Amino acid sequence: MKVAILGALALLLFTPAASIAEERSAAGAIALTGESVSAGPLTLTELATYPSVEQDVRFQTSKGEEAARYRGVLLWAVLEARFGESMKGHNAALAHTFVVEGSDGYRIAFSFGEIAPDFGKAPILIATEVDGKPLVPGEGFRLVVPGDKRGARYVKDVVRIEVQ
Repeated sequence: MKVAILGALALLLFTPAASIAEERSAAGAIALTGESVSAGPLTLTELATYPSVEQDVRFQTSKGEEAARYRGVLLWAVLEARFGESMKGHNAALAHTFVVEGSDGYRIAFSFGEIAPDFGKAPILIATEVDGKPLVPGEGFRLVVPGDKRGARYVKDVVRIEVQ
């Protein structure tokens, strides 16, 4: 009886992480979900088709200041390509939000207005490199939010972007 209860408890504890991991391909893709999403995950191969951008960033963490140079793709370029149809019309993009989720379940919400070129124009990146080197294996893609004083919106190992 105790073994059955412990087994059921273990299944409940590890199911969310397992389902997130299942959404990624072996190449470390990001699942894109939500309104008017184009089919298929976002892969490193697809990211390579977008213009590359580099950003020097400094931000505070609980352990002190961090500084790095990240290379990646502007998130706006990806979302515009994948969700462009739902963003057509007068200020239609401003009605949408998106949530970025890491493999550990950490989630951060943003508005399209923050990154839209005609509004906030925040150069948020889906980073693939830091300081000229690929991100640490097992860390996957990283969301980088230049301009933030604190690093709380920097999401490690991004596995899902959900558009609402």
